[in-house]
Amino acid sequence: MTYRLFAPARRLVRVPSLFRAHGFAVYGLAACGLAACGLAACASSPPASTPGAAPAAVPNVPPPPAATDAPPGSGVVAASADWNAPPTNGSAGVDAPKLSGNELLNNGGGGGGKYIPWTTSFTAPGAGNGFVKDGQFCVLVTNKGKDPWDAQMRHREMIIQKGHTYSIKYMAHSTKPIQMKAKVGMSGPPYKEYWTDTVDLTTHPQTFVGVFTMEEDEDPTAEFAFHFGGPNAGDTQPPYTVCFDDMHLDDPKFAKPKAEAADAPIRALTVNQVGYLPALPKLATLKSASKTPLKWELLKKGGAVAASGETKPAGKDAASGEDVHVIDFSSVTAPGKDYTLKVGSDVSDPFDIAPDVYKKMKYDALAVFYQQRSGIAIALPYAGGKQWTRPAGHVNVKANDPVKDSPNTGDKTVPCLKDSGCDYTLDVTSGWYDAGDHGKYVVNGGIAAWTMLNQYERALAKGTAGDFGDGKMNIPEKKNKIPDILDEARVEVDFMLKMQVPDGKPKAGMVHHKIHDKEWTALGIRPDQDPQPRFLWPTSTAATLNLAATAAQCARIWPKLDKKFADRCLTAAEKAWAAAVANPAVLAGTSAVGGGPYDDKDVSDEFYWAAAELYATTKKDVYKTFLEKSPHFKKVPVVDGDDGIPTSMTWGMVQALGTITLATVPNGLPPTDIDDCKAAIKAAADSFVALVDQQGYRVPFKPGKKGFPWGSNSFVLNNAIVIALAADSTGDAKYVSAVAEGMNYILGRNPLDKSYVTGYGERPLQNPHHRFWAHQANAKFPSAPAGVVSGGPNSGLQDPYVQAAGLAGCAPQKCFVDNIEAWSVNEMAINWNAPLAWVAAYLDEKGSGKGAGKAKGKK
Repeated sequence: MTYRLFAPARRLVRVPSLFRAHGFAVYGLAACGLAACGLAACASSPPASTPGAAPAAVPNVPPPPAATDAPPGSGVVAASADWNAPPTNGSAGVDAPKLSGNELLNNGGGGGGKYIPWTTSFTAPGAGNGFVKDGQFCVLVTNKGKDPWDAQMRHREMIIQKGHTYSIKYMAHSTKPIQMKAKVGMSGPPYKEYWTDTVDLTTHPQTFVGVFTMEEDEDPTAEFAFHFGGPNAGDTQPPYTVCFDDMHLDDPKFAKPKAEAADAPIRALTVNQVGYLPALPKLATLKSASKTPLKWELLKKGGAVAASGETKPAGKDAASGEDVHVIDFSSVTAPGKDYTLKVGSDVSDPFDIAPDVYKKMKYDALAVFYQQRSGIAIALPYAGGKQWTRPAGHVNVKANDPVKDSPNTGDKTVPCLKDSGCDYTLDVTSGWYDAGDHGKYVVNGGIAAWTMLNQYERALAKGTAGDFGDGKMNIPEKKNKIPDILDEARVEVDFMLKMQVPDGKPKAGMVHHKIHDKEWTALGIRPDQDPQPRFLWPTSTAATLNLAATAAQCARIWPKLDKKFADRCLTAAEKAWAAAVANPAVLAGTSAVGGGPYDDKDVSDEFYWAAAELYATTKKDVYKTFLEKSPHFKKVPVVDGDDGIPTSMTWGMVQALGTITLATVPNGLPPTDIDDCKAAIKAAADSFVALVDQQGYRVPFKPGKKGFPWGSNSFVLNNAIVIALAADSTGDAKYVSAVAEGMNYILGRNPLDKSYVTGYGERPLQNPHHRFWAHQANAKFPSAPAGVVSGGPNSGLQDPYVQAAGLAGCAPQKCFVDNIEAWSVNEMAINWNAPLAWVAAYLDEKGSGKGAGKAKGKK
């Protein structure tokens, strides 16, 4: 599930300033805790976190403390006279072997101010946060919850092997008397325990020991966890703080795996690690506090100097927190491989200059959608490699089904959520899994499908649709005489059509908001192995209008390709419109157990978008009249929310989609209105282009009042789409250049020297948060295929992993870590990959010289 934590001012009415357009809490998660929504309500799709029971709500974590301050309430740590006393033996009579030094734990305390790979986990109503104080790892509990595991800390990333004997040792104490359960066991259902011990904690430090021999089969994803919530706290009321140090899990037979090669140091001189188009500007960013220009050289492979010049000092860059210089080597247009830039002893990653640097990426970004398909087997030769093949996800289990061991009942006959007001089941097979979880959401699916269909409509107008024609993409439908990009988009449109309430039922024509599991599932699970029951959630006006819009888009694209499907789309679109008009304020709830809410309290923009798509398709006066009366008519927003986030479109703010369609798709509006729509796109693009020169890393985006939002990379990419459309209508090369600048940031010209796309660059994304591409969590699963974009830096730091990584107080562009557990900064999502594919195709078009809209003017 994907969310953003910023919204237009109109959306501040969500639950008193708690929820934003992505359905979640404001920055930090204190608000989420106050709403008792569970971190699921502020998270994408974290793994299950309820050892000892079926997973409940996702961990609820307050905002991380500032980098230099302990959290509120932690001052009581120093209040007890015996807090700093030497530890006493808390395990009298336990005969534990002497530690051998073969340590499974990667951090035995709070050294260096970080406590990863230890993380906290809170299940609503449990709440609290972790921090390091005086070299100890401490957890402040502000709500102890109902169950022992509602407040816990844990260490994963370990293997417990059959027949091995393990010694345990740790020091712990608490600011108030509580009991605590320590356990080594499974990190997911059924949460079998291999060793457990319950101890009494006081303010006095105690050392506890234990020993056990593993009698079960090897567990490659075990955890060492401490539970101190609910009844374990007894009559003790929060806040209380539990602190740990000198923690060990020792195995004399443990053979440390070969150390993985450490990541190369982050380079001071950053570039687009994939490459630059010959005819477009080429700029790099250097981290340097020098107030004067520095000499730079562009080196060919082999070391010959291709060009040289001086850097331009840009001063302090707020988004990165760094002093930077800009290097402009645009004069070099000669194609070549493995160029590098050099300033003194600093050398960049190698990169190419070539017209085809985006040619493969535009297909890889779209191939991700095949990988995300639900209801069909992901098979060779389409999967790209055997490691990515898997059985069909969420299909009904039958005697003749090839997935006989599938524990779930599939999406063929999905019932409604209990007490939701409907008594039927629907076949909602097909569609794309939304993100790293197995939910399918009409709202987020709507903007993702629209983006893909818009990419096709634009390519058709520019004469480049052949690049995505039949047989161009590696999908099962190739060679069916339908453009492959439309075959892929149809997968999602078909799912959305199935989510519509049937005739004869209450609220017929409305659309169910989402379908997902009852509870969150753990990392390292194929969709066909999903053990959770699935439900249709109630209808919503927003979901209904998403179908109306995308189905209307479908109805004008498919008539000559598949008239029956086009007619079905138009019927569904107009039926959805009528249902939404009759039910204009059926709003989605905020529950986020097992899936994200995608709640939206203002659907006026969805009404406008749907009316625009229906009018462009049908030319009917009823839709034109609605458009002309809408406050969004002929407008494109440039800011999302009071936080001042510069963007025009997100899943919860879709009026720009309607204006884009009216500006670019032939319709019956007067030419002056169409020109006004184009002018609105240009004005928005101008505001984003203006940001480029203001940013040290030259990105058409900047932090808001609270930093970078959830999914910040998608904001960059969506801004690039708006800029590209301005280039189409004006022919001004400055817009094409700004689109490229956005992609330069995504592909490595950023303060972390990171390409945020898997398979691309010298330092590519490797571990996006995903249930199946879970190799980092479980070596039995594959890593992600090429072409997946990460949500990217997020100042909210909502997940326990980034909090444990010591990122509190990070500069907005540095609030990121490439780890599968870091779901608030590193998940993937269909509405993020769709604009990546759009922008990659656009830049490839410019590199190849194709397209009637090729930019003119000085470059």
